[in-house]
Amino acid sequence: EFSTGILEWKVYDSGKSPEFPPMVTAGIDRAVVLGGKTYLAGEVKTLKTGDTVPIAWSKQSGPGKVAFEKADAVVTTATFSAPGEYVLKLTAGKDPLSASSTLVVKAVTPPPTDRLDVVYTKKYKIDNPLWNSRAKALIVNWIPHCIAKNNDPNLREGGMNNFIEAAKKLRGEPAKPHIGYPFSNAWVHQTVESICIALMVDPQGDSEIIKAQEMLKATLEDWIPKILAAQEPDGYLQTRYTLGTRGERSTPKRWSRDLRGEHEGYVAGYFIESAINHYTLTNGTDKRLYDAAKKLADCWVANLGPGKKEWYDGHQEMEQALVRFGRFVNDMEGHDSHGDSYIQLAKFLLDCRKDGDEYDQSHVPVQQQYEAVGHAVRAAYSYSAMSDVAAETHDPDYQSAVMSLYESMVNKKYYVTGGIGSGETSEGFGPDYSLRHDAYCESCSTCGLIFFQHKMNIAYHDAKYADLYEESMYNALLGSVDLEAKNFYYQNPLDSRGPRYPWHACPCCVGNIPRTLLMLPTWTYVKGDDGLYVNLFVGSTINVEKVAGTDVQMVQKTDYPWSGDVSITVNPAKSKKFSIRIRVPDRNVSELYTSTPPCDGITSLSVNGKTIKPTIEKGYAVIKRKWKTGDKIELKLPMAIQRIVASEKIAATTGQVALRYGPLIYCVEAADQELGKVLSPEASLTTEWKGDLLGGLTVIKGTWADGSPLTAIPYYARDNRIGERQRSQRRPLNSSVWLKAQ
Repeated sequence: EFSTGILEWKVYDSGKSPEFPPMVTAGIDRAVVLGGKTYLAGEVKTLKTGDTVPIAWSKQSGPGKVAFEKADAVVTTATFSAPGEYVLKLTAGKDPLSASSTLVVKAVTPPPTDRLDVVYTKKYKIDNPLWNSRAKALIVNWIPHCIAKNNDPNLREGGMNNFIEAAKKLRGEPAKPHIGYPFSNAWVHQTVESICIALMVDPQGDSEIIKAQEMLKATLEDWIPKILAAQEPDGYLQTRYTLGTRGERSTPKRWSRDLRGEHEGYVAGYFIESAINHYTLTNGTDKRLYDAAKKLADCWVANLGPGKKEWYDGHQEMEQALVRFGRFVNDMEGHDSHGDSYIQLAKFLLDCRKDGDEYDQSHVPVQQQYEAVGHAVRAAYSYSAMSDVAAETHDPDYQSAVMSLYESMVNKKYYVTGGIGSGETSEGFGPDYSLRHDAYCESCSTCGLIFFQHKMNIAYHDAKYADLYEESMYNALLGSVDLEAKNFYYQNPLDSRGPRYPWHACPCCVGNIPRTLLMLPTWTYVKGDDGLYVNLFVGSTINVEKVAGTDVQMVQKTDYPWSGDVSITVNPAKSKKFSIRIRVPDRNVSELYTSTPPCDGITSLSVNGKTIKPTIEKGYAVIKRKWKTGDKIELKLPMAIQRIVASEKIAATTGQVALRYGPLIYCVEAADQELGKVLSPEASLTTEWKGDLLGGLTVIKGTWADGSPLTAIPYYARDNRIGERQRSQRRPLNSSVWLKAQ
């Protein structure tokens, strides 16, 4: 796709060239947690090999003192005495042949000692126009489609066929080789998890959902014994390793350094996560998958770790699964169980990452990673796991790296739709501010990003991270599956050029999308020692357990995102005093984008009809009182059409504008108008409810600069009306998020 330019050249020196100063690079901007240190790895290049020049690190600006471990070494560390922004300078050489380079370090206070608690997804009810239809489509159409594909004995990507053959081999029977990618078990495990979560959604008498859920239950009963029959006696589970592939003389050895790309941890992690949701589905009455997941995790703990074997996987799913499972085991069995051993192994696997490549985030130790690089899915999973480990261990190096990676991703490499990954590297990140409209934004990377932002929310008790995962969920992820849930997108560019499709040669996203979208209780609420946090506004009935010594049923009534009216009825099993913190939306969390007019905050807030003005802490409106059954919180969120302008550092968006209404990013489609026109900054824009369009939605209406009518629809609803003309043409432009403003 790109010109190679000059690949190699030689320069000859006549011997009369003047002396030149060295070339100096201080390194990557980053954050550091007070009490921790930042790892400085500058670079100094001279024209003559072997030349040594004097080196000096210094503080150029900043609110406190900076202590360098070795100020005269290119590679060193620094600590900071006070919070704030510092500029550090690396100088090399002597005047007049000296040069320098700077980097910015943002010193921040550590997160709270105690993280928030996850609300596990259990049986719940949805009562929201948008989410009811999306959940029904996923349950009735998409998940059964994934089941049918996985059940196909001839599926070349590999599905249940691999588990059936692995079980044969373990019984001593003739068996066929593994089919498909090494990680093909993943879409089976993801689908199992999606089934479990889908069975937790109350059908509310809907005959289609009830019928689909009966089929999902039957699938679980069919699949679980087949999956467990493929588990080796010591707990190991990965059919590619049990079976080997066609042409191999012997099956591969486990945890081989030469086979990091075989996704042992990636597959194992998804199995463990499926076991968590199967346990919660059955309230612990069926522990088949849970016990098998413990056996698998114990197998890993027995073979990997300090004094055993050093190893890391090329795809970091096991790391976040182990922490999630460790917490779950501790919550289910008490902290004297061995859940902590899983968390410790997750940290060990992360600590082993070094001397590798940016592609899988193994280029330097994770504690020294300050820029989001490489494959975007692996990166999001890695950073999610690091955030979990940081929250559990309070390791300041982990905390500093995680905050730096968050800053890098959200403020330099983040799309307005909440997606990540420009695709300029293999399925991954490009340079800072390189955010082309033909984005990659893989659906799996958005799933990983939602998990990462959720982990940051529970670590820092800060609503801005929930602001971000709401944005990613409603835009980059919600529209990855079409409205009927029969086709999906692997990639989610901002300029769309083709229809969705029912399957993919690498179907890693097919089960990841529904398991993430349907886990609404986990995204909607989190718990703290003093109460409950409300992160999403979704009409629903969700029971949150163990809040201030009681269970609390939370009943939300709202048609958000179509309006900002929300009521929350609080029904504690026992009348108790605790805090409810309600997220105060901020539409400008990323420094990359500015939205006007302002549309943040909460317009009004009342309890039992009485207006209140609560204190705002870390983006939450705090309501502390003794709650009793039937207490009602009513709030109004501001809803207005916003124009979004991107940072001038992003070349792709120069002279362009995007539109937002509430949490929804909008786009214009070829089905409604000719694309490529100019939207004048003075043009008046209005909203209109269209109940008969694309399942019912609010459109933005206006006039293009040429006087023709403009219609914009939510980005999630794009590409559901692609006509035959667009299907037959070679990748025509079908929809655009960014519009010409001049």
